[in-house]
Amino acid sequence: MATAAAPLSAPSSLPEQLARVAAGDRTAEATLCARFIPAARLFARRRLRTKDAVDEFVQDVLLVFVEAMRRGAVEDPERLGGFVLGICKNLARDRAKQSERRAQLWEQFGADLVPLEADAPMHNTDETMRLEDCVSSLSLRSRTLLHLSYYESKSHHEIAAELEVSEANARVMRHRTIEALRECMKKPLVWETA
Repeated sequence: MATAAAPLSAPSSLPEQLARVAAGDRTAEATLCARFIPAARLFARRRLRTKDAVDEFVQDVLLVFVEAMRRGAVEDPERLGGFVLGICKNLARDRAKQSERRAQLWEQFGADLVPLEADAPMHNTDETMRLEDCVSSLSLRSRTLLHLSYYESKSHHEIAAELEVSEANARVMRHRTIEALRECMKKPLVWETA
């Protein structure tokens, strides 16, 4: 008889969660994976055409992420979001190389094949990708502040309570975070300068 899965219990900090994953705790592993699935899915949806391609990409990201956590390859737990974004970018580059190789093969052998119709590409803008890149470069605290401010629409008072800072400090942190995003949006995407 099947039993219900145990609820995911989140340890108090990212370093603790990562240590538990490295020690073999699959619950901590599942908790961390669940935390970053939406970000990986968003990254993939902006670049891929079909739901199946998006699902496959997210699965690949999670496989690399889990393998890295299990061997203790995450050096800065507070930048875990940026670490996952790095995995996404590396996989996207690998897929671009595969796509170039396919284009070469198509050029060489395409006249003998019947082309398949592709779905229309999903909406994708440079500005959206730039914003994703900029947000991922922020500290965990700054990303949390943005999430509380714009996703959960919390007041400065509520944000201050969640971040355990004064209300004035919460206002300053929000102002500085938005200013950092503005400055980042003026710069080229990270992979454009690579």
